[in-house]
Amino acid sequence: MAGNGAAGFSGDGGPASDGQLAFPADVAVGGGAVFVADHANHRIRRIDGTGTLTTIAGDGLRGFAGDGADAVRARLGFPSALVVAPDGALFVADEMNHRIRRVDPSGVIGTVAGDGSRGEGEGDGDGGPADRARLDAPCAVAVDAAGRLYVGEAGTPRVRRIDGDGVISTVVAASGRSSGSGAADAGEAFLPAGLAVDAAGRLYIADPEGRRVLLLGSDGVLRVLAGPPDGGADGTAVGWGAPCAVAVDGEGVLYVADLTGHRVWRLAEGAARVVAGQPDPAACESTGSGDPADAVVHTELAYPCGLAVDPAGRLLVADNFHHRIAAVPLTTAPSEDTEPVRDEEPTPVVEPEREPQREPEREREPERERQPEREPARLLVRQEVGLEIQRGQSELIHVRVSSTDPWAPGRVAHHFTAPTGFVFDGRVTCAYYRADRTVIPGGNPTGTVGDGGRSLVVTDEPRLNAVGHPAAALVYTLGIRALNDAEPGRYTDGRAVIAGQPEVRLRASVLGDDED
Repeated sequence: MAGNGAAGFSGDGGPASDGQLAFPADVAVGGGAVFVADHANHRIRRIDGTGTLTTIAGDGLRGFAGDGADAVRARLGFPSALVVAPDGALFVADEMNHRIRRVDPSGVIGTVAGDGSRGEGEGDGDGGPADRARLDAPCAVAVDAAGRLYVGEAGTPRVRRIDGDGVISTVVAASGRSSGSGAADAGEAFLPAGLAVDAAGRLYIADPEGRRVLLLGSDGVLRVLAGPPDGGADGTAVGWGAPCAVAVDGEGVLYVADLTGHRVWRLAEGAARVVAGQPDPAACESTGSGDPADAVVHTELAYPCGLAVDPAGRLLVADNFHHRIAAVPLTTAPSEDTEPVRDEEPTPVVEPEREPQREPEREREPERERQPEREPARLLVRQEVGLEIQRGQSELIHVRVSSTDPWAPGRVAHHFTAPTGFVFDGRVTCAYYRADRTVIPGGNPTGTVGDGGRSLVVTDEPRLNAVGHPAAALVYTLGIRALNDAEPGRYTDGRAVIAGQPEVRLRASVLGDDED
């Protein structure tokens, strides 16, 4: 439905399927339009009834700005979740700004929850105005028919509710954080990564940490609706990996995105089955479902992390690593012409070449079959946003490395070259983005500056999709400075070479003294 498979930003004003997204985190439906949280582009995109793509919030630069004015000029920080309210307003989980933003139907943006400081669980504002409370990495939002807003937080695992009078409270929390608040206890392993509310006002919670879907009834009682077969709890047994998003249709059927299983499940009447992604051969046996195997739309998904059901009877999926929104027909036996995508591969930003002689080599050298770790991981490497820096000023440049393959090359060197007119100052940090959309600090990469600052060698031990370390991406943040005598203009001759992979261009602009 949206996205051409390549990470980037383009396509406004044209067909959404031809545009570019960058790791879309969520999708929402309302007012005859589809909205996309374009995560790494720090934007919200809109697809209207004609299929045309536009940007409605965010200028593409990470930051916080713009409240009270046109949302398209505002700054966001990795928007991670969306929901359309009954009045047509769009709520945005502005994750790294620790806020919930609201875009009204006229296009004006404002903050409805979070003062921008990171919450810690105690003294975070419960019982008071939501816009003065502290949030901790909000990653999920849902709204009920009465307009009450629910917010899932990843940093301090809990679900908050904002009533019509703007007062915030905690309704579900991990063990040890619900004492005295009246919140339901979700246990120690808990992460509210996805939320949905049905017509009866019941709240569904996708919990990848506990591998469960929870249901909070209107009576405030929390129970397990579905969980892993070995979980020993009540509810439907489902062999998924990390349920991270939920959507419910008008008939009360629940859909669940399995992030690490790369599938979408359907839960109804105590049975579960796969409806999108590669089929699970054991699905019918493990769940007791009698549905036929061909009830699955055989489209390849890569870390699906957001869901919505549209009025046309389609399931919309934020297909994160394919940089697209997939539209899946909700039929029991999809035919060839109703499937939106069939086993398509996205065009990667960076991918090691696949030599046609690889298979013959395997036949001649069978030991490679016994050592699959020698096969290179397929990496996607990209600069997150372009930079505009005034002469003599410093900024940060962000380089994202992601993969669906396991990647643990050991201690390796990454080589960076600054664009013309810029030098590195030696500052290097990194952070991992886990499959459940939480962010954790990286290790201790070291940086060595050379050639007067034009070159930087970063030494690190990166790990992606590794056992005990389920990170799907990491971002290197490098300090960079525009020279005092740099000529104004846009320069695209910088380079990033990650662990010997093919190079990626780095770009930045030098602003003149009269430019802002």
